[in-house]
Amino acid sequence: MAAWVTDQRGEQTAKFCMMIIGIGYLFPIAAIWAAFDYWKVLFPDQNVEFSVTALYQIGSIATVAALSLSETFSLGRRILGGFSGQFLCLAAILAFRWLPVTRLVLYQLLLGVVLLCSVATGYLDSALFSLCSQYSTSMQQYLQIGIGFGTLVSVVYRDATKLLLAHDIADATCAYFIIALVTVLVCICAYRTLMSLPISRHMASNEDLNLEEKLMDKASRFESPLPYACGFSPGGYHDSEESANGLELNSEAGTSFSSVLRLVWFNQLVIFVNFALTTFCYPGLITAIPCRQMTWLRNGHWFQTILLTVFTLFDISARFITQHRFGLYWGNVQWTAVVRSLLLPLMVYCAASETGSDLVSMAVVAAFGFLNGYCASLCLIVINEIPSLSNPQRKTCGRISACSVNTGLCVGSVGASILATLALPPS
Repeated sequence: MAAWVTDQRGEQTAKFCMMIIGIGYLFPIAAIWAAFDYWKVLFPDQNVEFSVTALYQIGSIATVAALSLSETFSLGRRILGGFSGQFLCLAAILAFRWLPVTRLVLYQLLLGVVLLCSVATGYLDSALFSLCSQYSTSMQQYLQIGIGFGTLVSVVYRDATKLLLAHDIADATCAYFIIALVTVLVCICAYRTLMSLPISRHMASNEDLNLEEKLMDKASRFESPLPYACGFSPGGYHDSEESANGLELNSEAGTSFSSVLRLVWFNQLVIFVNFALTTFCYPGLITAIPCRQMTWLRNGHWFQTILLTVFTLFDISARFITQHRFGLYWGNVQWTAVVRSLLLPLMVYCAASETGSDLVSMAVVAAFGFLNGYCASLCLIVINEIPSLSNPQRKTCGRISACSVNTGLCVGSVGASILATLALPPS
C-alpha cells in the first residue's frame, strides 16, 4: 500500500492500468468462447467454437492488414473506438435471448456479431502493439499478464454464473454478459486514467495530433510515456544489454514496413507459429475433448468448462515468470515453437481417441496452457530486444507483430475447423 501512496510519478498506477487494458484486449471474444455451453444448447448439431474462432480471426487479420496500410493514426481514437465496438457487440449478444427469431437466423446473427467484434479488436491491435513496442520489458510483461487475465476472467465469470444460476443456463448467460459489459467499461476507464496521469500528460494533450509521425520522427522531442512510468531514462527502450554496451543501431535500414520486416522476419515467423498453435487448440479442440470417466461432470458440459479453467490458470501463471528466460533470447526463441509443437499430437489424441483418459486430458491441457502463456508472451517481448533496432524501427516492428499474431491466430483457427470437419464429431 505504501508503494501506491508514494507513487509520485504514477509508475504503479500506470502498470495497473496497462494490465487492465490488456484484460480488455481479447476479453470480448474470450467471453464468447467461455459461453460455449450456451451455444451447444442453442445449436446442438454444430461445433460453434470452431466456426466462431475461424471467422473472428479472419475478420481480425483483415482489419489489421487494412489498417497497416495507413501511415498515420490517432492512438486514442483507435483504442477507445475498439473498446466501444466490443461493448456494442457484447450488448448485441446479450439481447439474443429476447429476439423472436429462428435458430438459423440467430446463428447467422451470432456470426455477424463475431465478425464486428473482430473488426473492433483489430483497431485495438493496431494501436496496442505499436505502443507496447516502445515500452520497457517490464511494462510489456504487464500487458501480457493482462491479456492472460482477460481469458482467465472470462472463464471465472462463467464458472461463477453457472454455479450461482445452475437452474437456468439462459439466466446464467444473461448475467454473464452483463458482467462482461461492465468489464469493458472498466477497461475504458483504465485507459482514460492512464492518459490522465502526469507521466502521460503530454500524450493526452497531443492526442489529436499525428502520433505516428511524432514517434517515427527522429528529430522529434516527443517521448513515449513508458520510460517515465518504468523509471527508465526518457530516451526510449534500454533493456538490451547489447544496446547498453553501445552497439550501433541499424538506422540505415529505414523504418518502413518492408525494411523492418527484412530485419525481423525470423522472429515474426516464430510469433506466427506460436499463435497458430494457440488457436489450433483453444478453445475448439479443448471443448471438443469428451468426458470419459468423470461422468458426474457431463451435465452442463462442466468437464469442458473445467478444462478451459485449467488452461487459463496455467496460462496466466506462466506470464508472471517471463523474466526467467532459461537461456532463451531473441536469437534462439524458435525453441518455444518447437517445444509447443510436441504437445500438439497429444491434444489431438485427447480429443479424438476413445482410449483417452480424463486425467491425462487435464494434464495435457494444463501443460499446453502453461507453454502458451510463457512462449506466446516471450516471443513478443524478446523481438523488441533485438539490439540492431532503433526505437522508430521498434514502433514499426510492433505493427508487424500485430499482423503476425493475427495471421497465426487465423491460420490456427482455420486448421482447427478443418480438423473438426474431418476427425471430430459434433459435441
